Amino acid sequence: MKKLEQREWAFIDDIVYYIYNNDDFIDERKTFLSFINQLIPNNFSVFHLSDRSGEHLLCDPVIFVPGEKNGATFEQIETIYRYIEKYEEEDFGKWIMLVGKRDVYREMDLIDDNDIRATGYFNDTYATFNVKYSMQIISAYNKEFQGAIVLGRSKEDGDFSDKELYMMEIINKHLSLKLYKLSHRSPSDGNVYTHLDEKIYEMAEDSMLTKRETEVVFKVVKESMTNEEICSDLCITAHTLNKHLSNIYMKCGVNSRVALIQKALS
Repeated sequence: MKKLEQREWAFIDDIVYYIYNNDDFIDERKTFLSFINQLIPNNFSVFHLSDRSGEHLLCDPVIFVPGEKNGATFEQIETIYRYIEKYEEEDFGKWIMLVGKRDVYREMDLIDDNDIRATGYFNDTYATFNVKYSMQIISAYNKEFQGAIVLGRSKEDGDFSDKELYMMEIINKHLSLKLYKLSHRSPSDGNVYTHLDEKIYEMAEDSMLTKRETEVVFKVVKESMTNEEICSDLCITAHTLNKHLSNIYMKCGVNSRVALIQKALS
């Protein structure tokens, strides 16, 4: 584990608090990127969301360039949209998004410098922002790709350190959960998520529960439903529910409903 200074932990805590307690997080991503820039200095950053339409992997980018009054110039914004239209397919990190894996990495650790230089996005997108080095942040939860952030630095400023990757890994775990909850929110849900919600989602990810199994856990732990009520609410048979519960108990290392609730609340 990389040793962080107290001020760095404090800054990370502030960013995580911002993630969970900002009702307009999607619309305030530029502010989030400005906070990241203070913790991990960069020349440019972009925050994409997952394209649910299936047309592309990425959509709705938000760009932050330190010193730019509006976050980015018109030319820079055009460049990012051109990346989505023309260069997304040749991005070497595409497979990580496709498999729904949460990851943080330096692009130079994934592919050779010469291979990067041969890409269209290096000669167009990166060139527009004077970027040579990049940190790629892939947000995913429950094997679902949620979004991607790119932090860029010039040749003069050098590549990102192991410590900076570690700090971003901590933040990305919370960011992935937030984006997942927002993407699965129904119109009646509002924007309020409880501490119990977070505990259940974290337990579900740590235990590698499926989406359906996670739904069952919510019914058991948060809504205190009986088996009959769960079957009715999820439109499943008692036999199917028992199979779900058996898998949940095994994955979570418990042997009863009471033990499952205690684990979620601990």
